[in-house]
Amino acid sequence: MCEDDPIDVGPRPSSCAGVDQRSAIAPTPYSWLVREWESAYSSGITPQLDVASPYQWASACHDMLEAGYVEVLEFAARHLHAAYPDLEYLATIVAWFDNVPHHLPLAAFRDDPAADVQVIRRTGCDAVLLCFCAKNGTFGLPLNFVHQWLGRLPVSLVYLKDFRDLSGGLGFPSLGSDRSASIAALRCTLEGLDAKRVYTVGVSVGGYAAMYYALELGAAGVLNLAGTTDLTGDFVESLEAVPAVYSRLLSMAPEYAVNLRESYKSATHPPHVLIAFCSDSSDREQAERMAGLPNVELIAVESSAQHNVVDPLIRQGNFFSLLQRLLVTDNET
Repeated sequence: MCEDDPIDVGPRPSSCAGVDQRSAIAPTPYSWLVREWESAYSSGITPQLDVASPYQWASACHDMLEAGYVEVLEFAARHLHAAYPDLEYLATIVAWFDNVPHHLPLAAFRDDPAADVQVIRRTGCDAVLLCFCAKNGTFGLPLNFVHQWLGRLPVSLVYLKDFRDLSGGLGFPSLGSDRSASIAALRCTLEGLDAKRVYTVGVSVGGYAAMYYALELGAAGVLNLAGTTDLTGDFVESLEAVPAVYSRLLSMAPEYAVNLRESYKSATHPPHVLIAFCSDSSDREQAERMAGLPNVELIAVESSAQHNVVDPLIRQGNFFSLLQRLLVTDNET
């Protein structure tokens, strides 16, 4: 091409690392159950459910989610939810799949966990969506899974991960040695994708990057999903204890840690901004820093989640429509 709060989906496996992701990922205690479902998916024959407990089956589903076994996961989750309707985690997975826009074509993609930049060209599209990931390269949920929505939009995609956890403050190593080089490289990437319209979206720490880079790249619109908008010291300290990663950002790229309200207020043609946040979370304070500016819309999402707004947006059936809404925004309005 912040450490997210756990998704509020009820009781679920607490330590399920990814299974074999068609690459060198260590197996988990539930790998054999994943293989059962892979075999079942190929044959169409449901495995015997009494060979494992409901919790173990749910743990295997979590492994599949983490590893990007999307088709097998849907097959398994629907069968398991029918057998164990009271298991909330399975109900959540099924609710996610119920809101995938299956009627639209999906751009081929398989996440490379080690890649900080991945480009997916969609032939015949002149719009590009830059997607700034959260900590560890997720997008509120694993990237392979969220691609089920992003990959059905009529845009080419650029997935960006900052493995240094600096919100894009030093750029992205594969694009250049610093932020300026990364911005220049992204301009070249956009040119190579024949981009006539550019949009950005970011989750959590990626939300700030999405807003910052949108200004730099002349984007028409930006969607900030529970991300920050103001990284000035006084404001950050007023919210909570200052995390070590923030102190590191200040020491390495102090000029990057600004109040984006002032940047957008002074811009001649700022992007249209959509900021979605869980209504009862501390993210509201960050979102409200942008309140009152032209071209800025704040979207409070009703949810018990403290930070991860992607999960309730998907479950409530609003995630894809919000992405579509982003793509019709205009920085001239």
